[in-house]
This record gives sequence, structure tokens and C-alpha cells, in this order.
Amino acid sequence: MEITKIKKSGLELRSPGLFGKWPVIGLLMFVLGGLSFAGLTYNLAAHGPLLRWDTAIASTWPGIALRSPAFVETIMNAGFYLGREVTVIVNILLIIYFVYKRFWQEFTMLVVGWAGTAVLFFVLTDWINRPRPPTQIWIVLSIPGFPSGHSISVVACFGFLAYLLAPKMPSLFWKILVIVAALFLMVFVGFSRVFTGGHYLTDVLAGYAVGIAWVGLAYTVIEMYYQKRKKKVFR
Repeated sequence: MEITKIKKSGLELRSPGLFGKWPVIGLLMFVLGGLSFAGLTYNLAAHGPLLRWDTAIASTWPGIALRSPAFVETIMNAGFYLGREVTVIVNILLIIYFVYKRFWQEFTMLVVGWAGTAVLFFVLTDWINRPRPPTQIWIVLSIPGFPSGHSISVVACFGFLAYLLAPKMPSLFWKILVIVAALFLMVFVGFSRVFTGGHYLTDVLAGYAVGIAWVGLAYTVIEMYYQKRKKKVFR
């Protein structure tokens, strides 16, 4: 019944405008994400206690992965591609959809959000320049790993999808399901990168923090701009 309601209502991927109506949401995301990233960066620079967790996990989890059944490698590698190639494909499809439908606010949110995550990743990783764990398995990268680009990308991509879809759902059950699915994908990608030694735990946590701070700021500014623009048009 509920799926039929969605089909009949003609589901369109439009922003619910929550960031524009309540800017405090985006402000809190920016502040909490920014403070979390600052704390994790300080912990890294000061050789804080979280580095012991990083070292312990990086020295044990990849070994567990290597001793696991063969299908575990496939699942964990899927997490790598989900956080990179799949997010790129999803973003491109959304861009095509928004241009076709002339949904310019959503188009702007997606493009600015996506471009910003790429810039932040390259700038921050180059500036902090933290080497990846020496225990990488299966997919090995040499570029710096703090913060995790996969974590930033999944927050921006799947978080944006959940933001568009959840308010359109016909019941609380479906709203929660969409949000839980998005969170699961984010956590799965981050876990897969740590489990295979592709990142330290704090790399992934820092990536989540950067992603939350950036989308909170960017989406709020864009929605407030478009809301003010609409008010001027209808005056």
C-alpha cells in the first residue's frame, strides 16, 4: 500500500528546505563536525591517546581479514568501490536528473557539496600528510590518508540522498528505513577501509567530521540563498 502511494504521488527528488527553514541545524552540524575534526587533528599532532587505538586496530584487523573466508575480501573491496566509484556514478546520475528537471537549487547543492568534498580532501590530506597504515591489504594506496576521502564522500552522497528521500516517504517506518540505510552505507564503507588497513580509525572519523561540517554549511547557505531569491520573485 505505502509503495503504491509513493508511485501515485509522483516522487520527485526535491529538497525539503529544512536547512533554509532552520539554519541552526546546519550551524550545529558545522560546529560539531568542525570541532570533532579539530580534536582529532590535535590528537594526531600531539600523539594523543587515540593513536594507541589506531595502532592496535591497524595491527590486528587486517590480519583477521586475511584469515577470513574468501568472500570477505569481495565484501570489503565492495566497500572501497562503494565509497568512490559508486558515489561518483550516483552524483552524475543526480546531476543529469536535476538538469533535466530544472531543479537548480538541488543541482547547486549537489555540485557545490561534491566539489567541496574533493577540494577539502586534497587540501587537508596534503597539509596533514599522514601516511596510511603499513598493514594495507588487497587494495593498496600511497596517498596520505587523514582525513579519509571515502568517509567524506559517503556522508555527502548518501546523506544528501537520505535528505531528499526521507521527507517524501509515506510513513515513519519508511522514513526511518531510508535514514538507517544511508547510515549503514556510511558506516560500512568506513569499517571496510579500517578492516583492510586502508585507513586508521581516526582517519575515518575525521572524514565523517569533515563531511558533516561541510554539508551542514554548504546546504544551509544554498537553501537560504534560494529561499531569499524566491521571496524577491514573489514580491
